[in-house]
Amino acid sequence: MPGRGSSLYRNVVSYFGLLVLLFGALLMLGSMIGEFAQITHSPYMGIFTWMIFPSVIAFGILIVLFGMRRESLRRRRAQSTEALPFPRLDLNDPKQRRWFAVSLVGGGIMAVLFAFAGYNAFLFTESTVFCGEVCHTVMEPEDVARKAGPHARVRCVDCHVGEGVEWYVKSKLSGLHQVIAVITDDYQRPIQTPIQNLRPARETCEQCHWPEKFYGAQLMQNPHFRYDEPNTPEQISLLVKTGGGNPAQGQSAGIHWQMLLGNKIEFIARDAKLTDIPWTRATSADGTVREFVDTKHPMTAEEKATLPIHAMDCIDCHNRPSHVYIPPETAVDRGMAGGTIPKDLPWIKKVAVDTLVQPYADKDAAKVGMRKAIESFYQDKYPDVLKNRKGDLDLAIDSVTGIWTRSVFPAMKVDWKTYASNIGHRNWPGCFRCHDGDHQSADGTAISTDCTICHTLPVRGPLMALGSLPPTSEQNWHPWDLSGRHKDLPCTQCHEAGYRPPTGCVDCHKINTKAPMMKEGCDQCHQEVGRKQPQNACTDCHDSLKGLHTADAHSKQACTTCHAPHAWASEGRETCVKCHKDQDTHNAPKACAGCHGGKFRGDDKTNDGKDEDKDHDDRKGDHDKDDDEAAAPAAASAPAT
Repeated sequence: MPGRGSSLYRNVVSYFGLLVLLFGALLMLGSMIGEFAQITHSPYMGIFTWMIFPSVIAFGILIVLFGMRRESLRRRRAQSTEALPFPRLDLNDPKQRRWFAVSLVGGGIMAVLFAFAGYNAFLFTESTVFCGEVCHTVMEPEDVARKAGPHARVRCVDCHVGEGVEWYVKSKLSGLHQVIAVITDDYQRPIQTPIQNLRPARETCEQCHWPEKFYGAQLMQNPHFRYDEPNTPEQISLLVKTGGGNPAQGQSAGIHWQMLLGNKIEFIARDAKLTDIPWTRATSADGTVREFVDTKHPMTAEEKATLPIHAMDCIDCHNRPSHVYIPPETAVDRGMAGGTIPKDLPWIKKVAVDTLVQPYADKDAAKVGMRKAIESFYQDKYPDVLKNRKGDLDLAIDSVTGIWTRSVFPAMKVDWKTYASNIGHRNWPGCFRCHDGDHQSADGTAISTDCTICHTLPVRGPLMALGSLPPTSEQNWHPWDLSGRHKDLPCTQCHEAGYRPPTGCVDCHKINTKAPMMKEGCDQCHQEVGRKQPQNACTDCHDSLKGLHTADAHSKQACTTCHAPHAWASEGRETCVKCHKDQDTHNAPKACAGCHGGKFRGDDKTNDGKDEDKDHDDRKGDHDKDDDEAAAPAAASAPAT
């Protein structure tokens, strides 16, 4: 069979390879048409088009070549004279010349096809679709947060990889490890931060945010609605003193004083998240060096010798520049300001935030639970609203549900409390990691805690359009008088991410809300706002006593011997038998006051203790200390910020 049977590719294995090659080419052609026809790109379509199908074509070519090699070896062993073991090229032969031309054209087309596929594969691996949606469950929290964040139009690789072949190769090698972890279901939940071996921010962030760019101040206008029935609208305005780090622009001041141009900040952290900082060193532009150590939790000699010294980078403060999980209260305020949550629904601010901070198993459970909670509230308290404003309630419920689904991902154990944001200090320690008053130099100078170094004192005023200047006011911007012990509390004590802030004294101080004098306000007894002592004497109001109060032994005792603070009513037998132990069984189990009455003479304001007040929420952290500095706001009904 000369001629026809002489070609090495004429064997079963090579024929199978040709089928695989053609099958892959058809699939790739079809997926390319589908890919270019799509308005939004699918991560899986891109993988198949530019990675899997080209690999199928390449695999088919390898099978063809393997079959030809296998056929060549077979002919050698058989000592066949049918044909030479390797192809022979003779361009003087017209037939071979035609086959050579066909092979050259076909090979060229194949090379262009693979080059085109390879280039698009490179572009696809650099896309946000590839980074955020291929590993859907793992990267869903980061991808969803990015799309709702300030860098929604910035590619992931612009920050996480940057320019250049070196870091591209490093990132892909690191990505292989991550792919294996996903395939084997061996990855952390949640993803731990900060990410190790990340390219320095100066090589990525500064491509857009170069240090010389920052100077001056920025007006911040934060909408806020109170936790009351009309959802009283307000706005907190302040000037953020951004400052700058470029000496050529003048004297450096404000937040960016520490930028790595004229000045330099170094620090040591005990933990990987860089939240526990026991030592810092500041080097000014004039060469002055100052070291500050945490006097409250001092660093040991071993820690100073073994822990690395970090040069402050942009990312040490701006650690969540893209993947931001906005706390419930702030998200609801923005929704109400933007109209997605109707602000004229009674109590909607409180109801929405309380609903958001509840635990839900998954998205479906959250949608059902939130709708049920909000509708149940209005069914119970405002049935007319539920009946006549169903559309507004649906709009509010959808918005609240959207806030939850953008920030809470049970499968990855991610919510508002997972990732600390070091910008500011309202919901996380942030600036207070160093600016806490405890970091002091050798001469006793502490890193300043003065608010006005970084921003002006906030001004509380009416809700206004963005860009309009707030009115000046001498009125305290905070709804509570931040004096006494409250003055020294960090903002995060009340505004911790993932929790609703307190709305009154009883949210933090475990006070009996049914006590007789609670409705009169804390200042009836506490002379100074925010301090336990000094207190007004009980006899200033209760000046006429009778009965047991006039007994010689009782009159010499302090009122609190029988009347516990915030409870006042002496009920049952326990209080009395502490002193009258010989009467512990007398007329038991009746209350002593049933026979031995001690009501104040002429005191018409005495409360019977049966008023039905709402139970306060149990909040994280109890401020009710026994020291003389225990805090108490001016009134139990004072609103929260």
